[in-house]
Order: sequence, then C-alpha cells, then structure tokens
Amino acid sequence: MGEIFYGTKVLLLFGVIACVLVVVAMMADLIAGVYKSKLRGEFAQSELLKRTGYKFCLYEGSMLIALCVDVLIHFTHIYEYIGFPHVMFSLPLLTFLMAIFWCAVEYLSIREKASEKVHSHIAKVEKLASTMFTKEELVNILSQALAKAKSENDEK
Repeated sequence: MGEIFYGTKVLLLFGVIACVLVVVAMMADLIAGVYKSKLRGEFAQSELLKRTGYKFCLYEGSMLIALCVDVLIHFTHIYEYIGFPHVMFSLPLLTFLMAIFWCAVEYLSIREKASEKVHSHIAKVEKLASTMFTKEELVNILSQALAKAKSENDEK
C-alpha cells in the first residue's frame, strides 16, 4: 500500500508551489493594473476586485484540476510504462505546464498595461495638440520645420 503513495508528498508540494507562483503572478498583474488605473484617474475598486476574483477562480481552479490529473497519473504509474526517467514520477508535469501558461498570460497582461500607458499619453498629447492648433496651422508648422531641416542639411 505504501508503494502507491511513494513520492506523492513531493508531487503535492511541487503542485502547491506552482499554485503559489501563479497567485504571485496574479498579484503582480493586479498591482500593475491598480497603478495604471490610478495614473489615468479611472480607479474602480469594485470592478478590479470582481475581475481578480474571477481570474483567481479560473486560474487556481485549472491548477487544482491539473494537480488532480497529475496525482492520478502518479497513482497509475503511467510514466513508468511510457519509459520516463524515475525522477519524473514525483513531478506534476501538467501542473507545471498550466503554471507556465498562466504566468505567461500574466506577463503579457503586465506588458499590455505598460504599452496602454504609453498609448494613453500619446492620445493626451494628440488631444492637447488638436486644441492648440488647427489642422492647417499644424501642417504649416510641420512644413516649415521640414524645410528648415532640409536647408540646414543642404548647408552641411
């Protein structure tokens, strides 16, 4: 009976560590989202908490399902029949793959928030420029700047 449970403790420990790392990635994304929304003056705590709660249930639910599948694979000794090295028996491979996927999603989300911040600043500049000049004035200013740059370049 003890042979079937051999390595299960290690498998579960690695699974829990993977779940915690996914939560850490979620918290980093949450912090980035709060920072971005405060910069834009759009901080909405209830919406943020609702999305985070949904994301937590989705991510950690899928992690727990993957861990359950890993435990079942461990109990059936499928890796042994496939010919995997004995070291692999105590590793929750599906859980690790799921954790890598969710951490990659959070990384991309944080990157998108950073680029949205840049796009937001560009939009503000465009809006400010549109209130300062008409299109004709802006075209005239740009034409003069290009002509001046060309003449300076020709002099060299």
